[in-house]
Amino acid sequence: MRILHLIHSEGIYGAERVLLYLAREQRRCGYSPVIGSIRDPGTAETPFEVLAGSWQLPVVPIRIAPRPTPGVVRSLLRTMRELKSDVVHSHGYKANILLGPLPRRMRGPMLSTLHGWTGGRTFSALWLYEQLDRLALRSIDAVVLVTRQMLTLAALRGVSATKLHVIENGIPALEARLADLEGAQLPAELTEFVARRPTLVAIGRLSAEKGFSLLLEAFARARAQGGHSHQLLIVGEGPERQALASHIAALGLSGIAQLAGYVGGADRLLSGAHGFVMSSITEGMPLVLLEAMQWRVPILATAVGSIPELLDAGRRGRLVPPNDLVSLAQGLQEMMSANSTDHRTRTAHSAVTAHFTSQRMSADYAKVYDSIRTAAAARQNGGARLPPAAS
Repeated sequence: MRILHLIHSEGIYGAERVLLYLAREQRRCGYSPVIGSIRDPGTAETPFEVLAGSWQLPVVPIRIAPRPTPGVVRSLLRTMRELKSDVVHSHGYKANILLGPLPRRMRGPMLSTLHGWTGGRTFSALWLYEQLDRLALRSIDAVVLVTRQMLTLAALRGVSATKLHVIENGIPALEARLADLEGAQLPAELTEFVARRPTLVAIGRLSAEKGFSLLLEAFARARAQGGHSHQLLIVGEGPERQALASHIAALGLSGIAQLAGYVGGADRLLSGAHGFVMSSITEGMPLVLLEAMQWRVPILATAVGSIPELLDAGRRGRLVPPNDLVSLAQGLQEMMSANSTDHRTRTAHSAVTAHFTSQRMSADYAKVYDSIRTAAAARQNGGARLPPAAS
């Protein structure tokens, strides 16, 4: 089976890594995945495309204008016909909007994975695309959610329940992930920073929904109440960087809290960390949390999205309410004063090893591919059924 994955990537974040893990596992299982990387005309090769190519995954750069005009749709359809895909797998709203409303005979069987959902400001450009995405999802053959909690999304109103599937993210074993990064060294200044004193690490895009501003305030409060020996490292890049840097200075945390910028394979810093912190206000199913569970590091996270499920209601890591300064500061204090490992870290490691694997994720997607191909063939051939495809 030839699977065309479509994504508009602005960097290498959770959705991109899930796609890469999935495509590589599909190739190992005998499928033929192809990644269609959608960007604006004139865009040079992106870091995501470079990484996919280094994993020997076929990548087709698709350079089309950002507006969903008929000409843009025709251009995308021409590329799809050349690739002769059996299934189209969308990983974002752009492909949904361009292809979802089209007749199935033009685009073929199609599913979309919702990796997360962050609402845009009303009447903004993002808000308009979200409204178009909601309409498109109703026409797509299957919609995959990465957590059961997402079943309550308002965006899914009007989508038939029979089209909805929950497939939780999975990652390769830690040893395999480290092998992917062989030769890519962490910046020496960061490994030295972590080794200097007990360090709490947070990893994520520097955007408002990650709650890093509140994390800095909570960390300052926790230090004032007895956590003087600890420091904080925030790894990631994004639009909030300058505001966070100013916040660090205003809180008197210069040299104690550090913004590391984007770092490939950043979770390797957890090998020497005292704890991992997620202060998000909204989340889908964060891949970085699965990585932290692999590293057997103590975890403190806000109870949003699928995080309570991943942490088994607190049995695999500490949970605090979102947007709650007092609770977050108290959780940080507890983490700072606790031993570096406890029964929760062992339980978390066991769970990610047993269930949250890329092999299980790929097998779950294969069932959905087969179901929508079979349904499409039945409609086309008056009830005939396709046998499940293994390659």
